[in-house]
Order: sequence, then structure tokens, then C-alpha cells
Amino acid sequence: MKIISTFLIFISLSFLNQQEVVYQGEFDNYSRWTTFEGSWKIVKSGDSHQVVFGDDFNAKKAPDLKIFLSKADFDDIESKNALKDGDPVFVAKLTAYKGAATYDIPSTIDLSQYKTIIVHCEEYTKLWGGSPLK
Repeated sequence: MKIISTFLIFISLSFLNQQEVVYQGEFDNYSRWTTFEGSWKIVKSGDSHQVVFGDDFNAKKAPDLKIFLSKADFDDIESKNALKDGDPVFVAKLTAYKGAATYDIPSTIDLSQYKTIIVHCEEYTKLWGGSPLK
């Protein structure tokens, strides 16, 4: 009986920890003077979503890097319009500049309305880079 109980607990926990990859990609560096590269994905776990940066993520430090989702196409986004066009919505402040990191996406954001993920330095109005949601 103990073996069956342990097995059932293991099966239950594995279902609780399932994550569905909703979008994924590689970051494109917007500027030649910054370092910004690596993989990312958006995962759904239960009713919540997270942005997950891969182990290969690497960004040059800046004082005010933030993650946004935008309704604009990535090819149409530049530093000067990154936070003006496409109704961008704030996701989280970047806290790790190298390696894997996870950021919660506010539950009020409807991911189906957005086309692009970007990282932008608000203090200096500089786009670090981004990627289309696909």
C-alpha cells in the first residue's frame, strides 16, 4: 500500500509541475554597442505565465532595464518609439544580466494581444533588443 501511495503522490506532483511553452525564441540585439543575446520562452503553469530566460542569456548592464510586451512587430520597434508605439505593457524589471532567470507576467496581460517581447532601458531611452513572439 505504501508503494501505491508514493506512486500516486509522484504522479500528482508531476501534473502540478507541468509547464506548457506558449512562445519561445532567441533575442536579437538592437544596438552594436550593447551585449544582448540568448534564448527565452514564455511558459504557462496553471493559470499563470512566466518569461524564462535561458542559461545562455547575456546582457550588458544598464541602470533601468525592463521587460515589455508590445503589439508592434519587432522590425518596427526602435529606441525612439519602443515605449510609444504598439501599446507596450510592463512585465518586470530585469534582475539578472547573465544566465537563467524567471519573471512572472502579470495576470492582467492577455498574451494573445502582443507580438513582441523587448528589453528597454527607460532611463536612457535605449532598446537593448527583443524578439517576435512565436
